[in-house]
Amino acid sequence: MVGFWFLLFFGIRPIFSLMEADLKKSLLSPVVYDPSVRPRINASHMVHVQLDIQVVYILGLEDREGKFSQALNLILTWTDEFLRWNTSEYDDVETFVTEPASIWTPDVTVYGKMDTNQGVDLSLVRVQSDGKVTTKFVGILSTHCIMNAAHFPFDYQLCYFYVGSDVYVTSEVVMETNVMEIYESAKINPSWDLIFVRFVNSTPGVCGVEYCLYRKSLYLGVLYMVPTSMHAILILMTYVVPSEVGERISFGMSLFLSFMVFLLQLNGDLPEISTSIPALEIFFMLHMSSGVVALVVAATTAYVTLNTTQTVSLGSVKDVSTVTSLNKKPLRSLCRCRCLRSASLLNRTGFVVSFILILAANFVMLNATIVSDGCRIKD
Repeated sequence: MVGFWFLLFFGIRPIFSLMEADLKKSLLSPVVYDPSVRPRINASHMVHVQLDIQVVYILGLEDREGKFSQALNLILTWTDEFLRWNTSEYDDVETFVTEPASIWTPDVTVYGKMDTNQGVDLSLVRVQSDGKVTTKFVGILSTHCIMNAAHFPFDYQLCYFYVGSDVYVTSEVVMETNVMEIYESAKINPSWDLIFVRFVNSTPGVCGVEYCLYRKSLYLGVLYMVPTSMHAILILMTYVVPSEVGERISFGMSLFLSFMVFLLQLNGDLPEISTSIPALEIFFMLHMSSGVVALVVAATTAYVTLNTTQTVSLGSVKDVSTVTSLNKKPLRSLCRCRCLRSASLLNRTGFVVSFILILAANFVMLNATIVSDGCRIKD
């Protein structure tokens, strides 16, 4: 019995004191540690927070709201001078894990975030014997992105992501970035190609990351450009229909109404930006203008043809008492010749104008594919 109590008080108890729980109690006791105090023995020294970024997946970029969403990991590392111990005194315990609320953690603020309730919630914190502290944020961040829709849908977009501190000034806490890792899953977005991700020079103490995205235009091209080009062919075919045929106007109206249906659908995909006009909208409006020209020419030629025919009929009735039958045929043929010449001239002029508008629309899209390389120029 004496030996048992001897081991209990002088053997087992010292082993218990070397456990991780006792280490945490001795370091994180409210008497010796205050989580609200910066982890510097000398208050004039600043805290350097190392921020490593891992881009996991690009969720997308919403054109109408300018909302850039991404799934990423933020790994924060700093040194806490109050959390150091000698491992030999604690049974070689070199590290322990604790809640972020129990120690000092940097104030991490995402600038330009879209959701007001969105914050950077840190996971469990790992503390090493030399005072090195590491924690991680794993989640989705949505930030505002300034859209440039001038070359839509062949556009590059530059989106920025800034992280800093609102509580501490630069002389107290400085955030630095050195490591950037891009997962393969970040390059398989169905709507956007990730061209590059890189750090940018921003204000001191603030970490900035620049994302270059290129829109995949296959879906919008098949949905809008191919049917619009088919409509262009039908518009040019309206000039082949004779002016005397009344279905020419109804055919032109049907094409114009189909353009309006496409315009309503296009309104849901275009960015709501007034600083520039998207190239796809210019392409579409030029094709609509060519359809309007074809419709106006069809109505004008029909009016000229019918008006000339009525004039010839009235003139022939009036001339029955005064003009011989030999003079009727030359007058009637002359009026018809002028009618045909006027209608033919209008058709040719309208065809040329519509064809020029269609070529201009295609040139706008070709120019958008060539000029839209802003990210590559800056790269």
